Amino acid sequence: MISAYIPAFNVDTKLLLSVVDSIYHQSVKPQTITILDDGSSPKIKLPNSSSKFTVYNNNLNRGRGFIRKLAIDDADTQLVLLCDSTNTIPPEFIKTAIDHFKDPKVAAVSGKIANGSNASSMALNWRGRHLFKQDHDFGGIFQEAVSLTTYGTLLRRSAVLEVGNFNPSLRHSEDKDLGNRLLNAGYKIIGDPNLVVHSIKNDTIFSVLERYWRWYGGTDEEFSMKDYWNAFKASLRPMMQEDIKANDWSAAFVSFLCPHYGYFRHLYRKFTGKLQKTH
Repeated sequence: MISAYIPAFNVDTKLLLSVVDSIYHQSVKPQTITILDDGSSPKIKLPNSSSKFTVYNNNLNRGRGFIRKLAIDDADTQLVLLCDSTNTIPPEFIKTAIDHFKDPKVAAVSGKIANGSNASSMALNWRGRHLFKQDHDFGGIFQEAVSLTTYGTLLRRSAVLEVGNFNPSLRHSEDKDLGNRLLNAGYKIIGDPNLVVHSIKNDTIFSVLERYWRWYGGTDEEFSMKDYWNAFKASLRPMMQEDIKANDWSAAFVSFLCPHYGYFRHLYRKFTGKLQKTH
């Protein structure tokens, strides 16, 4: 038994319906599909005549940790699919992922993420190269991962509950935080390169920088001068190096901006008292 949840916030209706369709048309279908609207303005309202899904509307935006915890608490199935509201999954995703749960120590299964087929802008090319690492050869054999991602992931509900569920206070890095607790409890997180999630969001330069900061900011959002220096070196090599090799000079500029954006984002949040609280 599988239930599927799509956390969503201020997402385009057309994109969201594409995500729903990709889950609905799985060869192994989930029993339910629920869209968790995390305080969108206006509230998410979709045609539901086919009874493909239900929509739960949160009155306030509570963040990624809260809405994912809500999904696990609400589910009444052994396995829970979490899929971001701008990502689609291929028809065999659940069928391929579910086989790994024959091992009782497997708590989560996910795969690669890549740009959708229509991605063509500089920001999307940069996203695919540096965030998704879609050109990297991950091989064809599944491996145990060292961290958890939830952009398109099948989870064992009992394992997640055993280690305390998602931290509802975290607005980002909630998946890494949960992943660390699962690994420390002796569970396995499987990365299967045969599973591919496609991002259909049309990111801008600003939004990919924001996403980069969110992915690597960490639960406590610490960013020391040493971190700044290491991030700056990484922006030159391999990031800008890869952009220049691809003759993508505009993307190289975005790579150059990354460490500076992250550091000043940290300073702004620190001095305005907006650093996320981990408890």
